[in-house]
Amino acid sequence: MSEIDLNELFATFVAESTEDIASLEAGLLALEETPDDRDQPIELQRHAHTLKGNAACMGLHAITEFAHLYEDVLERIARGECRVDNELVTLMLGGVDTFRRLVEELDNGTLRDADRALMRNLRAAATASSSASKTQQSESITNADAAQRAPRAPSVRVAAEKLNRMLDLTGEIAIARGRVHEMISRLGDGELSELERQASMLQLELQELIMRVRMVPVGPLFRQYARTVRDISVAQGKIARLVTIGDETEVDTTIVESLRDPLMHMVRNAVDHGLETPAERVANGKPAAGTITLEAKHDAESVVIRVSDDGAGLDREAIRARAHSSGSSDSEIFDLIFSPGFSTSSVLTEVSGRGVGMDVVRRAVESLRGTISIDSKPACGTAFTIRLPLTLAVIEGFGVSVGDERYVVPIDHVVECLQMPDGANDHETGVLLLRDEVLPFVRLRQHFGTPGSYTGRENVLVVQHGGAKAGLAVDELHGSSQTVIKPLGDYFGSVPGVAGSSIRGDGRVVLILDVPALLHNVVDLHHDGVPT
Repeated sequence: MSEIDLNELFATFVAESTEDIASLEAGLLALEETPDDRDQPIELQRHAHTLKGNAACMGLHAITEFAHLYEDVLERIARGECRVDNELVTLMLGGVDTFRRLVEELDNGTLRDADRALMRNLRAAATASSSASKTQQSESITNADAAQRAPRAPSVRVAAEKLNRMLDLTGEIAIARGRVHEMISRLGDGELSELERQASMLQLELQELIMRVRMVPVGPLFRQYARTVRDISVAQGKIARLVTIGDETEVDTTIVESLRDPLMHMVRNAVDHGLETPAERVANGKPAAGTITLEAKHDAESVVIRVSDDGAGLDREAIRARAHSSGSSDSEIFDLIFSPGFSTSSVLTEVSGRGVGMDVVRRAVESLRGTISIDSKPACGTAFTIRLPLTLAVIEGFGVSVGDERYVVPIDHVVECLQMPDGANDHETGVLLLRDEVLPFVRLRQHFGTPGSYTGRENVLVVQHGGAKAGLAVDELHGSSQTVIKPLGDYFGSVPGVAGSSIRGDGRVVLILDVPALLHNVVDLHHDGVPT
């Protein structure tokens, strides 16, 4: 077998083992909640058996040896010979961590002294439990054998970069199709026009299909935080459970990967500083166990992800005092926790205080063209709501132009269009009076240094992000259309106000504007005293 084939084989083993390990972790957490469940141990045993068999085929002796013992313990549980309690589940979860390390260190993974000690503790815990009846044993063995024989649903693994390349190619086809459309329009041939229209419909259908293939359910992402909730609550003497809603909701695979760390930070904060201790909760008339909820749903062309807890809620007065803010509304005060390094916690713990690092969370969400908002009520809890586009590959954009340059503004940020009022100044930035509301604006011509001047009457595209609103002064408005996003090279990474690019039907590059950055620029210019 060639080296390339071996690499592919090991890559497949890692991918399948990662799924089995995640299923083991989720199943153990579920079993801890319902220790009398007779089916869950059998399912866990199936995953351990698969992991052991695959490792043995690959000649991975450390994983095989550890999985053999692990499967023996699960078999005892399935037979009813082991009592499932917190101590046993903790040991079994430690085994999950060992599996993860051994798979990550595939080239030189060996069993360490700590792993051997864990194996002894697992064996001791398993043999110390009392035996169950023969009837239970017989039924469990039969079910376990059936579970191991049950075939897995067929599936095909496709690397994300291949899907990205396929989407890029559909974009290139769209560009070529645009050129063909222009040529056919000049020829005026009706039959060719009809053929081109049919080709266009097929290309759009292919592009939509590829984007659907890129969509994955959020359930696996949500369920991995159950372990986080358990470990932190146990370490802090709290009782907490994770509830997930909308596991089947699908989002772009890029969004899932980008949200993994921000959601982890928010879940940790919710348990650490959102939930009260059991005694405090009971004293306030609440159940001793707190609840962290992760919810996802589709809303029009967006996906909404909500991270909430039923804890004490944010202390608005403590936030205002710590930030030395005079803000009065809840939205203004709660927004302060997104300031870099902000925290109301006076005690430094291993788990971040609520607010620490939330500026990083906001930046991560905004980098996905999303927004994040907070709702909190005293003694009832706190909820963070993240709104994101369904896909990062295609946007509905509004076209504008300045001179010979064309730009696209994400339609989610567009509020309305209007003509520049007579007598407006000719500075880069200024203000307009829009229905008794003072609206700052920035001219894209000066902002991007576009040469020349416009002799006609300028137009203003009113955009907003979060609670901020401003106008973008441009020469012409071109309306909305679907735009395939292409990333910019590192050379353009420092250009303010640019989020990406696309290509027009004539082959010219179109820049996609970064509305949050532009709004921030408008605010800075006004604070610096630019004349209006």
